[in-house]
Amino acid sequence: MTLRACAKPLALVVATAVVVVVNAACATKSNPSAATDAGPAESVSVAAPAVSSVTSNPSAAPRPPVPSFECRAISVTAGKVKPVPLLGLPPADGGALAPVAEGGEISDDAWLDVDPGGKLTAKHPHSTREVVFTGPGRFRACVSHGEEAWLVKGTFNSVPSSGERPGGEEWLVTPAGVVRYAAANVEVMASPGKTDVKLSSGSAYVWTGDQAGPVKPAPAPIADAGDNDGWIRLDGARTITLTAKPVTPEASAQAGLDRCLAEAKTTKDLAALISSPDASLTQVAPRHVMARRVARAACAIAALRVNLAPPSPARDVMFASLRQGEMEWRSVRPRGFHGGRPPFPGRGPGGANSAK
Repeated sequence: MTLRACAKPLALVVATAVVVVVNAACATKSNPSAATDAGPAESVSVAAPAVSSVTSNPSAAPRPPVPSFECRAISVTAGKVKPVPLLGLPPADGGALAPVAEGGEISDDAWLDVDPGGKLTAKHPHSTREVVFTGPGRFRACVSHGEEAWLVKGTFNSVPSSGERPGGEEWLVTPAGVVRYAAANVEVMASPGKTDVKLSSGSAYVWTGDQAGPVKPAPAPIADAGDNDGWIRLDGARTITLTAKPVTPEASAQAGLDRCLAEAKTTKDLAALISSPDASLTQVAPRHVMARRVARAACAIAALRVNLAPPSPARDVMFASLRQGEMEWRSVRPRGFHGGRPPFPGRGPGGANSAK
């Protein structure tokens, strides 16, 4: 049978179907009860969505669980890890803070007191970077949910190959200075009056605070062009000691705050210069990046020292000034911005977020 011969019966079938559909529609129009007598149209009743039920009850749809932004204690060995509220203030609910348990969350707004011989391994929730705190000591982990830790006394160890990625750095803040690294095997031991930084492999950078004494042994000049903003670069196997001058906690906090405010003002002025119409970004932008990095380090040291100062009205004034300094170094005024202050990631007393 040829294709032409097959087309004729097919056309006849299609024409007959059209006639049947038209006749059925006319019959329904002339006799509305015919649709009811014939029974419900199953295909329509099944496919018709209940729009009102979906829109009127949005909570009926399952929602994904809210992710946790707290650090995790993936290991707690040989002793307790006791959270201590910052500033010596009691918890908001009036109760005592429970010891940190293995697998539990680590709050970023409390000190962590680790017993002698105890060891805590903390893991950042986003970067998966791990760090180890060994007692006896006092620490803070994941400050403001960032890759930043505070070390007052005790030992800090990096965990190589955990959370390492381009552009990601861990910052360790001590009363004598700041240590930052991206991929390194580094150990930092803090005790009253000094901080020892031991690098076994990789690279790390150290920035000393204003109350720190001379670095021993004296570091060699940094060879990297443009990295002349006060950071000391350590490569390979190297050990240096940061010393602190014997001053009162109040004097140390005030000196750190003064340095923070000075560096924050420099950063703010450079941000305003970048937004000017005739600014040379090739010259100003690199200076602004380095200034932000120094200001972050200075204000982090100041925040730690102010937290260690005894409660007093003077300390409350320091905190107010510290918040202002944080706002200034974090501010970035884009070209064409003429008023107010653009949004920036805030930080409470003593917190920090990543800055480059």
